Order: sequence, then C-alpha cells, then structure tokens
Amino acid sequence: MPKIKRSSIDEVRARVSLYDVVQPYVTLKKAGAKWKGLSPFTQERTPSFYVDPGKNLYYCFSSGQGGDIFKFVQTKENLGFQEAVEALAQRFGLTLEYEDDGRPREAQSVRKELFDLHEAATAHFHAAFLRNDDGGAFIRKYWTDSRRFELTLAKEFKIGWAAADGGGLLEALLKTKKFAPETFFACGLFFYREGERDPARGRSRFRGRLMIPIRDIQGRVIAFTARQTERTPMDDSSREAKYVNSPETPLFRKGDVLFNLDRAHAPVREAGRFIMVEGQLDALRCWSAGINYVVAPQGTAITENQFILLRRYAGRVDCLLDGDAAGQRAAMRALPLALKAGLEIRFLPLAADEDPDELFLEKGAAALTELDKKAESAMAFAVRSLLPSPNPTAREKADALRAMFEMLEQSESAMLRSDYLAEACRHAGVDRTAAERDFARYLQQRAQRASPYLTSEKTDSSVAKQDSQPVEFANDKLTTAESELLMLVLHYEDLAPRVAHALDHQWLDVRSLEGRLLDRCLAAHREDAWPGADHLDELLESDAERNTLTNLRCRPFQIDDPIQAINQCLKAIFEYHFRRELTELQTRAANTTDTATQTFTDLRQRIQEVQRLLRRPPRIE
Repeated sequence: MPKIKRSSIDEVRARVSLYDVVQPYVTLKKAGAKWKGLSPFTQERTPSFYVDPGKNLYYCFSSGQGGDIFKFVQTKENLGFQEAVEALAQRFGLTLEYEDDGRPREAQSVRKELFDLHEAATAHFHAAFLRNDDGGAFIRKYWTDSRRFELTLAKEFKIGWAAADGGGLLEALLKTKKFAPETFFACGLFFYREGERDPARGRSRFRGRLMIPIRDIQGRVIAFTARQTERTPMDDSSREAKYVNSPETPLFRKGDVLFNLDRAHAPVREAGRFIMVEGQLDALRCWSAGINYVVAPQGTAITENQFILLRRYAGRVDCLLDGDAAGQRAAMRALPLALKAGLEIRFLPLAADEDPDELFLEKGAAALTELDKKAESAMAFAVRSLLPSPNPTAREKADALRAMFEMLEQSESAMLRSDYLAEACRHAGVDRTAAERDFARYLQQRAQRASPYLTSEKTDSSVAKQDSQPVEFANDKLTTAESELLMLVLHYEDLAPRVAHALDHQWLDVRSLEGRLLDRCLAAHREDAWPGADHLDELLESDAERNTLTNLRCRPFQIDDPIQAINQCLKAIFEYHFRRELTELQTRAANTTDTATQTFTDLRQRIQEVQRLLRRPPRIE
C-alpha cells in the first residue's frame, strides 16, 4: 500500500477537530477549557474521559488511554494508522496524497473498500426500489400498502429492493473495477464455495426481499436487514425467516450495533431517554411518528455491549417490546444487562395483541404519551413477570426473590441494589429485612463459589501475601526514568535542547521502547531537526511507538519545577549506566588472579574513574 505523505497527515490533523471525531461516540459537556464525558472504552457511570481542544488530544482516566484523532479512530474502529488517516479524510472530505507519485488515489485497505462497497450496494438496492419496472412497482406497493409507510421515508432511509434473481448486484459491483477480490469475499452480500478465488462466481445472499440498510454510529452502511416478501424465492435457504441479517463481517458485529443510533444519539440529549423497540420497521414507524430517539437491536436479543453503547448518550432506556410472550421474555433478558451497564430501564406495557408498528400507525406520537402513564419500573415489571398469580405462595415468592437476586447482583452499585431490593419487596409483599438477609447470604455464597480458596472465616495469609507481591524488573527504575524524561521533553520543548546536550546517548538503553523514542527525540534536538511535538510522524517507525508517544503527550502532566524533575531523571539514567559498568568492572577485578598485570591496573583505574563520575551526575540549569 502506498504511504500517505506527511503533509497530508498534517493537513488532516490540522483541519479535523477531535471534538467532531469523538462526539458521535460520547456526549461531551464543557468542563473549564476542556470537554468531558463517559469513557467510550470502558463501562463507567462517572465521566472520566476528557478532550483537550487546545492540544486536540484526549485522555481517558478509567482506561489510561489517550491520543489524538488518529489514535481515537484506531482504537474505536480497530484500524491501523494509515487506515485511520484514510477514514478521517473520507469522512471530512479531505484529499490525500501518497508518496509514490504524489497523485490523489483511492485508499486500498479492504476495510475501507467494504464501506465503499456497502454504499454502492445501498445505492443499487435503492435505485431498484424506485425503478419503474415490475420489481420496483411491486416493492413500492408492498411498502405503501402492506407496510403503510410513506415513500418519503423510504427515500430518507435509502430503503431498497433485492430482486428474486439477485438484481444484478454482483455484476454492477464488478463493473466498477475498484474493489479487490478479498472485498467481495468479506462483505457477506454473496455466497461463495469454499476456496473460491473468482469473485464473479458469487451468488446473491438477498433475493426477493425488502432491503433496510444498517448504519454505524457515523452513518456509514455496514450491513443490511432483509425482510421477506411473497417474491422471496423458494430455493432461498432462509425462505421461512421473515428477517435475515448480513452475516458478521469486519464491519458488522450485530451484538455491537443498534439500528438508528446514528440518527438517535443527537435528539436523545433533549429527550433524556432512548425508546427501544424490537425491530427495524418498528423503529421506522416511531421515526415516522416523530419519535426520533428510537433504536432497535439487530433481530437478536439485546446485548450488554449495546446497553453500554446507549449509556454513553443517555442514562435511561424505555423498552417498548411486543406484548406477546416472546416480547416479555426478551424484556426479562434485557433487565439484568441494563442493570449491569448502569442504565435506568423502564418498560412500556403493551397488550398481548399489540405491537409498536400498529400502535403508532393508528395513534401517532400520542400513543407514547399514553404508554408513559402506564410505564413500569424495572422492579415492578420483574415482580409482575415472576409472580403472575395474584396470590402467590411463600415458595413462589422465595423463588421469585431468588431470580431477583440474580438480576440485582449485576448492578455494581450497592446503593442501587439496596433501593431496587426495597422496591421489589414492596411489589412482592415480602419483608424487606428478611429479604436483605437472604440477599447478603446469596452474595456471600456467590463470592465463595467464585473464589473457592477464600472463605469469610479465614484466608490463607501466605498465599495472599505471595500473590500481593509486585513483580520487579531489573531495569524498572531506568525504564521509569526514561519514560518520565521523555514526557518532560515532550511537554517542555524549550528545555529539550539542554537535555539533549547534557545526556550522552550511550547512557540510554535503546532495547526499551521509551529508550529508543527518547534517543530519537534528543538526537533531533541535538541536530536542530526537531519537527515539533505535533509533527512527530517522521520520527516514528511503528504503531507501538506512535501509541506510546501520543499517550505520553496527552496524559495529564503538571509539575512545579520541571528542571528539578529533569535533573532527577538525568541522574537516575546516568547512575544506572555507570553503576552497571562499575559492577562489571569490580566483578572482573575480583576474578583476576594476577594483580601485577597491566590489565588489572587498567581495571583499577577505570573503577576509580567511574567512581569519580558517579559523584558528578549531569545537570541542566
């Protein structure tokens, strides 16, 4: 793959705001000169993720990660550095130049090609939906008459049609001549025989179905949901399935994606909650009724990752699932996952014969107002589901509480667990004190099963003491000093030239990553070739070096006396180098049997010289 020119990388860095890159993933609030929000990397309830617009850097206290726009995209989208640059350039409409001939060209990574291919497939399916032929007329009639949606909604969401014969999608994509064979094999839109190498020999996965594009948080198409119609062919292996999703690909893991989140994450700030429905068409019905903070899972049970994703944008989700038994079971599966993610979850009850699609078609957004009046809290819903009988027996209550305990232990907050348990006891008609004792015993038993070598009575102190001992490394002090000095050089660039002339590069252990980076940075200062902390790409040789450097740059760093700190690091590096040499010299001298030789005399002289040097460590003023 041709290398991107440094000038293009610098242009992307200069023209793209980290706030704009992060904002689709995190709801940011002003915090002094910075912005803060919930970590996009870990599950947390208290914001510890900060964006510094001045430096265009971020730092996440909960995970210890930090970096620039490229690092963020690399981490969130699992990309290499060059792929991240290409993704940002495409997203913000910037043209890249490459080292081989200086001419703009399309990025060649398979991941980027997959995004392009899905956009092309979306356009192909949507054009077929609008085409004035038999297939187009059929699917539009299905959309407007059977599903009772407006055509404007289909155009807004780029709804498509896959004809019963595949609609010529493969042929159309092959004619573009810009997709590598690997892209066809990886996209999930076609079936291929095992070991097939010719992309033209694929068979369309989706035939005779309504095509609904699935988009990531940035609005890029990454997959499709295909709705069965009467024209779905009988030889379709999934003929009986009403909905078929794209298989999992490098772009799409269905347990990590929520339909319509790309549109819903902005309006949810005002609404303060998400409405979660069961399917994409339910979500589209809500959207058409003016409820624009609605999301839906991908035809599977909701996952913990999806709830964690929602938690980054709002603290509450209201579940509006079908009123039948399957919908109730789905709701019960969702409850403990929401508690674990730290979300407040409520349930909007529907009658057994109701579904959101029909409800909002008939009553519009007013239906949500009516449902809100009947909303059930998590505990009220759980008790009603676990105790359907109006007069439960003591045994039924005990079994229900046991099921409640399994849910409540998912919450990491002891205070929330206590409040939830109290509420559950009220709804179930159970003595709270007794329930609290039972819950404490339940948690203790769970802890003992999880750690069979530890009991509440005693702990094997010798094992605990042994496990608590930190692992020590021979050069731990040196590595720490080099890392700290590297951070000081990056944050106090005006002092770096003095450090470069005070520290001999031979003192550095370039076997360590920090040592190599420090040596390279100081050499650039020594040779008056320092490009500036914002333009270090030419000094870096790997993603590991780039990640280390960006993490050091964005880590919160404030020190009262940087010169004193630098001198302490210089002293540690200097002493480590010469004490190691002194130990080697003294060992050789002790093992020398003939002390009358010149070799022994030279050893003694060097030992004395090193001892004198150790009394005069380098300093800067």
